[in-house]
Amino acid sequence: MSNTTTTETWRERMRRLGREYTELEDMVRTGFLQLTNDDLEKFKEAQKELRGLRSKVGKIDSEIGKLKDVETIIKHIRKLRIERVRAERVERRKQKAIELEEKRQKEIERKQKTPTYLGDKVSKGLKYEGGNEQTLTELQLPIIRNAEDIANAMQLSMGKVSWLSYHRVTAKTDHYHRFQIPKRKGGFRSIASPKPTLRTAQSWILENILSKITVHENAMAFRKNRSITNNAEPHQGKGVVIKMDLKDFFPSIQFRRIKGLFQSFGYNEGVSTIFGLICTDAFRVNAKLDGQDFYVALGERYLPQGACTSPALTNIICRKLDSRMTGLAKKYDYTYTRYADDMIFSHADKNNKAVAWILKCTQEIIEGEGFLIHPDKTAVMRSHRRQAVTGIVVNETMNVSRRDLRNFRSFLHHYENEGAEIMSERIGKDATQYAKGYWAFVNMVNQEKAGKILEKHGWLK
Repeated sequence: MSNTTTTETWRERMRRLGREYTELEDMVRTGFLQLTNDDLEKFKEAQKELRGLRSKVGKIDSEIGKLKDVETIIKHIRKLRIERVRAERVERRKQKAIELEEKRQKEIERKQKTPTYLGDKVSKGLKYEGGNEQTLTELQLPIIRNAEDIANAMQLSMGKVSWLSYHRVTAKTDHYHRFQIPKRKGGFRSIASPKPTLRTAQSWILENILSKITVHENAMAFRKNRSITNNAEPHQGKGVVIKMDLKDFFPSIQFRRIKGLFQSFGYNEGVSTIFGLICTDAFRVNAKLDGQDFYVALGERYLPQGACTSPALTNIICRKLDSRMTGLAKKYDYTYTRYADDMIFSHADKNNKAVAWILKCTQEIIEGEGFLIHPDKTAVMRSHRRQAVTGIVVNETMNVSRRDLRNFRSFLHHYENEGAEIMSERIGKDATQYAKGYWAFVNMVNQEKAGKILEKHGWLK
């Protein structure tokens, strides 16, 4: 029997020696068991060893539990990893889609800013490098480097600029209103009037570029403070007047020539191409397919008669022509002027022997400048017959021909007797506007005769 202190409680002893040993010791003490102290010590040692084994078993159980937790964790980690990989794959796809969309948008913006294709046969050389900004500055022209600059300057979107300048052989829309007006001497003249958006673009080119380019002083048409009277006046009272007409004047000035003109101002080839496309168009016919309208281009692009840029462009294109013609005229003591496609030479002596030479040289110059003379509209008018320059008689002083005045008075008589509506239908246009316009022409040429007409037909004013 082991010794115990009286002060140590049973609970404290059980906690120190263990429950089994304490109970065994109490059974020996109370006589239930007959064990020696050695037996108790052996039991005590065995109990201690058992506790050690239980502790190890507990640790093993704990490790086994941990192993089970690790497998669960591994499974969970594997699940999370799969989910993460899937999420990353989805994110990569989203990111790739975003990058592709950004790339697509950048390409759209690039194509709008520096388009490299604007249709068949017009896209060669769409490059936006080069140009001569020094020349642009000297000419006081705006610095334009690409389509974005054009759009900003015109206050249009880049998409609108591309839409206006893209050449389509077959298009669903037409940028022009097309119609015909009767010519004074028979036939019809085709007019192409630009629609509002195109007119905005062309007006900007006219006001900011073309109006700043100096033209030859002998070009009388399409200029401020110049009219047909300015064209006729230098030739009045001359002995001989030679009149020539350029054939297909506007259609003969084609896209490549206009593009080259803008390049000569200092613009790079890409910008010059866009300007050239905005200022030109091909002749188009309307065709229907499956009930839908299409506008089919026939032939090359050229200056449309009706575009606000076309007159100024013809004067600029003809600067060299006018210069060569003026030089020829001075060499033989002639006077030269040009009004659009009408070229006039005059000399004081009606028997001047250089007429044939003038005709020969002018033909060579005209063909050398890329034009053709209209074979049916060349006339040599001497002072013994009527000499007319752009509709004005110039034999002695500027006047309206007696035949034209007689026809106008006849028109006014029918107008007042039959009414404006019937006369408008007869001549194919607004009779009132025509009458007032023609009276203004007479007044510009001969105010005295215009005054006499006005006395009888006061409503004209």
